[in-house]
Amino acid sequence: MGTTSVGPGAKVVCLGEALVDLVCEEPVAGLGEASAFVPRVGGSLVNIAVCAARFGARVEMLGGAGDDEWGRWLRDRVRGEGVGTERFVLVPGGGTSHAFVAVSDHGEPAFAFYGDPKRPAAYADADIEPALAGPPGVLVVGSDTLIGEREREVTLGAADLARERGWEVVCDPNLRPNRWASEEEMLATVRELVARATLVKCNHTEAMPLAGREGEREAALGLLERGPRAAAVTLGARGALFAGDGSLTEVPPTPVDHVVDATGAGDCVAGVIAAALAAGCPRERLAPALEVAMEAAAGVVRTWGATEGLPPAERARARLAEALGG
Repeated sequence: MGTTSVGPGAKVVCLGEALVDLVCEEPVAGLGEASAFVPRVGGSLVNIAVCAARFGARVEMLGGAGDDEWGRWLRDRVRGEGVGTERFVLVPGGGTSHAFVAVSDHGEPAFAFYGDPKRPAAYADADIEPALAGPPGVLVVGSDTLIGEREREVTLGAADLARERGWEVVCDPNLRPNRWASEEEMLATVRELVARATLVKCNHTEAMPLAGREGEREAALGLLERGPRAAAVTLGARGALFAGDGSLTEVPPTPVDHVVDATGAGDCVAGVIAAALAAGCPRERLAPALEVAMEAAAGVVRTWGATEGLPPAERARARLAEALGG
């Protein structure tokens, strides 16, 4: 695979699921207790795209939704966040997927999915080559588009092409075992994508099975043996670990008095990483950007929805530039 050569002002391309989150904005024990839901943009890769754009990156979203009112609603709101949607497909005859979200007293979300958010990724095939044309940038991918055979082919092919062209490939696995036939199939398939990545971002509960290691520190370093050259492993309220070149850096957390809704916190971290890489930050010097990501994620968990708590664009961009020495 080719070496990466991403320069300042590079493009970020996000390939993956897009759906509408229907959020119950009060703590409940389960969906059966919810009395009302508020629509928000959703899907891990959409959340990452919105965050990366907020932090100054030039972002394009590949994937799509159904050609219905919800699909157009979703596309228009993603576009309103400054994300390019020229290749965001509205699939004729398809319905836009939804995730009903119920959040516990401790801020932990539970999801019930309706529809097939991975399916529009199959329609992105013709858009992959032109989206990855031009100077090297940052491709962000996840595991949600690995479940179906056609979507898997598109996703792995995009990662291969990106690497050949000198792009950074950021993999945010976002493991959801209940959407796979077995955990063994999930891990084997996701490891194929991890092997193609230059950087993997995941939480500590994902890092250990993916790396095949016990212990968070061991898993962070073990991920590098799967192919990536760097790994960012989030630890919830304990901050994060950054592994690269065989070394390990501890990134402190940003204290949060009360977690309202943890939805999107990990996506926020991936979005800041993508924005930092697109700004020309060398992969091995990403630890300061991870501190910014911890701050931004703390804002996300203080309010409802996956992107509502992100800082305003001017403040976000100034903070990242400061952290990167700009």
